[in-house]
Amino acid sequence: MAEFDFEQPISMEKMRDYRLTRIDEQMKIHELDCMITMRVDNVRYLTSFRPNSPNVFYYFRYAAVKAVGDDPWALVASGDYDRAIAFMPWLKQKVKPLPMDPMLSVAQFKEIFSELGLKKGARIGIDEMGFQLFQVFKETFSDYVFVDGRQAFAKAKAVKCAEEIYLIKKACAIAEAGTQVAIENLRPGLSEIEVSAMIHNEMILRGSEGGHTHPTQVNSGENAITLVRFPTERIIRNGDFVLMDVGCCYNGYHSDYCRTVMAGNPLNNEQKKVYTAVYDATMAAIEACKPGALTSDIDKASRDVLRKAGYEKYWYFGVTGHATGVCLQEAPIIGEASAKGEKPWVIEPGMVFCIEPSVHLPGVGGVRIEDMVAITEDGYELLTQTEYENRLLLK
Repeated sequence: MAEFDFEQPISMEKMRDYRLTRIDEQMKIHELDCMITMRVDNVRYLTSFRPNSPNVFYYFRYAAVKAVGDDPWALVASGDYDRAIAFMPWLKQKVKPLPMDPMLSVAQFKEIFSELGLKKGARIGIDEMGFQLFQVFKETFSDYVFVDGRQAFAKAKAVKCAEEIYLIKKACAIAEAGTQVAIENLRPGLSEIEVSAMIHNEMILRGSEGGHTHPTQVNSGENAITLVRFPTERIIRNGDFVLMDVGCCYNGYHSDYCRTVMAGNPLNNEQKKVYTAVYDATMAAIEACKPGALTSDIDKASRDVLRKAGYEKYWYFGVTGHATGVCLQEAPIIGEASAKGEKPWVIEPGMVFCIEPSVHLPGVGGVRIEDMVAITEDGYELLTQTEYENRLLLK
């Protein structure tokens, strides 16, 4: 993010203060004295530390420790230690190197617990930690009580401040720039990999830290029916639906949206019928995004449309939507078909959702239309603005 002497888009310091206040509030609600996370996205939430190869070192190469009302400690890969000390003054030198083998990190955690002055019986929430290390923790630090801290983190992250939403909007704009290049250059004869590369390259040039943890998803023809979820060498042909599920990370915050377009011209009216049904389902779900409603209301609005259109057997065996922020997919999750007993959340201003109904119909194609919304005091703000494939709408 460029800096100028005549404007300041957001205050990073204000955002960091907000996030630490949110986690403190939730720690108090969950009666936690301290929190430990080894998930790279949650480490970043607490410390603003940008990790190296986050998809490889997701939960064993970095850590953060925070006591209620205190500044967080960052434990980073030894190769990142100097960078954290030199360029992250807000950490106030509260940085320690974390061994590549986390089983050798007990001494570092012991020093931090001592610095924090944790008393016997202190309740320490564990957000994410490898099983083996957790076993060692229970044996080594028997004076403390270790409990599940995931819900506290999930609740803290669910409601974003204006600064966080600003960064998500920027991530959306970058993803849209990549998608637009693909739409303008798409034609039969290109491979899925070529289209994916166009998107990814444009996003990097626009400031993305990286896309999803996999190559930008471009699926066409039969690959959009089975939802392969990564690009292949398949050659796109006339009459193919081309599903492009695109996202990037900007200053730690993610975008995630999808457009399905037609290569060449549609082959039959059923393709238009499917596209229209998914479009209507997405719009219905978005209209259900309002404060005080339940996440289950969003799911129902979407599925009612697809059921009425006759596509109940062919909707996506996944989710209707999910929140996003420092993690690509975070709570609350909306309408996961394979999950039983999913507890609805009450929607609040400041939440950010990705709404992604889809239908995958054999012999016809796969369609997903995904948009991002931020919940406002009286409704929602649409964050993604790429045009839809209006020529396929039966209206």
